[in-house]
Amino acid sequence: MSVFNEKINAATTAGSSIPGNARYGDGSGEIVELLLGPLLVNSPVLFVSDGAIERQHAHAVWTWLLRDVDKSLTGQAHLLSTGDSHDNSLADFALHIAGLIAQARETNEKNPDAARRFQIQLGGEIVHERLPIIEAALRNFLLIEKAVAYGRAINGVTDENSLKLALQTFPMDDPGVASLMMHAALGQIANPVRLVWAVTEISGGQTQNAVTRSGFAPVIIALLAHAQNQISLFASSNTRFSDIDLICRGLARYHRFIRAVSNITQNDKSCEWSQMVASIVRKMSELIEPRLIKVDSDIRQALRKPRTGPDIVDPNLQLDALNGLYLLAAVREALDSLALNSLVNRLWSEVGQALEVLIERNLDMFRKSPDSEFAAKRLDTSIKMAKIRFNPEYAGIIIRARDGVAKRAAG
Repeated sequence: MSVFNEKINAATTAGSSIPGNARYGDGSGEIVELLLGPLLVNSPVLFVSDGAIERQHAHAVWTWLLRDVDKSLTGQAHLLSTGDSHDNSLADFALHIAGLIAQARETNEKNPDAARRFQIQLGGEIVHERLPIIEAALRNFLLIEKAVAYGRAINGVTDENSLKLALQTFPMDDPGVASLMMHAALGQIANPVRLVWAVTEISGGQTQNAVTRSGFAPVIIALLAHAQNQISLFASSNTRFSDIDLICRGLARYHRFIRAVSNITQNDKSCEWSQMVASIVRKMSELIEPRLIKVDSDIRQALRKPRTGPDIVDPNLQLDALNGLYLLAAVREALDSLALNSLVNRLWSEVGQALEVLIERNLDMFRKSPDSEFAAKRLDTSIKMAKIRFNPEYAGIIIRARDGVAKRAAG
């Protein structure tokens, strides 16, 4: 029995799902995620993948279904979203919706006028163009679930020959369905570099032509689509991050995907995939750069005592400074997949120099005023930053110095 067809209990996953960049207050978000979650991506989308579905397009189709096709779908969706249904009900519901879409397409695409009206009802030309892919995804709901399990199982395959064998068992007969399944599977992959190595080994070359001839182009397209999907994390005009851990995980994930594909694009720099990588890297770098520029000044402000007025500590400024430093460290780890070398190297050096001075200054202030709440807060933030910028050992030295001062002050 192939790896793909085995019933798999995965011990670990890539933890890959990134929340959407839109929130839907009508309750539609839950059912769309249940039906299409492993395939959904967020805007902006620089290139279209046959294996991925934009979240906003999926919601547009769901809105059309409720408004123009069958209002009773709302109640059925509610039961499924709340878990008050049988195990196979979701698959049956997905198949039912696929049938409704197929019927609507057949009815409305018989003549140009009806097709134009249908396109408007759906929400535009792009949604109309993507409708067959959404229908296919719903029709193959159970295969998508199996693909997710397959991706999780790949993480547990340690032998290189077994990995190549597992890839060769992946069903590629139907290119459209294969693209959907590969996107779902690769959302779970923890180490895409190994996967691309296996693909190029099977293909007998590290070029787009070689990989395409062997039938594994959907692997690379899926990796690029997942890399591109991380762009949405940085697309907000708000420079503050509500969840820096999510941002850093997304950036690390992006780096893994780009680094994996670079095993091909660095050897085939004129190929289409290389151009796609360049576009993704350029866009990601453009969105990250403005968020890094203020890191050095934010850190200096957060760790300095105000020059005038009462001594206060602004918690929002301290949080922004810490988040900025976390981001700088994460970007530095992903530097090979970005076009920010000069800026990041300069900022890393400047922040290091500034921190050394400010840490010593805050330690001196704490020695002079060990009972000062604000001196203690600035020193605590300094310690956190020292751990990020330098290492835990350096932070440990400051902690021991602080504790020594506090102990002596307590008598």
